[in-house]
Amino acid sequence: MNRPIKILFIVNILAFSVIASACKPKEEGGVKAVVTFLSGKATALKSGKDLKYNDLVPEEETIHTAKDGLVDLTTPLGTIRLLGGTETSLAALKQDQAYLKVNDGNILVKVVKLSKNQSISVDTPAVVAAVRGTQFWGQVNRSAETGTFAVREGSVLITRKTDEARVLVKAGEAVDLKPGMAPLATRPALDAELSAMDQIDQMK
Repeated sequence: MNRPIKILFIVNILAFSVIASACKPKEEGGVKAVVTFLSGKATALKSGKDLKYNDLVPEEETIHTAKDGLVDLTTPLGTIRLLGGTETSLAALKQDQAYLKVNDGNILVKVVKLSKNQSISVDTPAVVAAVRGTQFWGQVNRSAETGTFAVREGSVLITRKTDEARVLVKAGEAVDLKPGMAPLATRPALDAELSAMDQIDQMK
């Protein structure tokens, strides 16, 4: 092959590569949660839209439920139920990681059995809860700076942000979060807390 033809051949190959790349369909952006149950009103605050059954909720969206609202968001790692008057952000949503920020209200979480490289964390104004294949209830009262975590199955590791104090909450136990530096200590979960978690059985 002589030099001019060789150069022309290379230019054509490069041009074809550029055109092929430009014509490739763009990949859908990131993992999304799916609305698998909805009762009452739940609003995606960033988009300003009220959620509907089967809607896809992207990473970094913040969901707010009305007082009579309830919504289940199913991810590859499990399902989160937002009860009435709850505000939660999907801070990170990947195939192997979910990071939720509960700003206020009540959530129920049903997690699949996770492998070593998978993780779910729940961030509240006071603590971070690290989850390993479990079912639990988390409650945050933003104005009072209090909260509670109760575990139905598995365990949840609670880490306080101010001093990194930790406590492992096991099945049938709960921990109350209080302002200041009060010791983190578990207690038996109340019957009402355990009963409230029975609805986890309804979650996908």
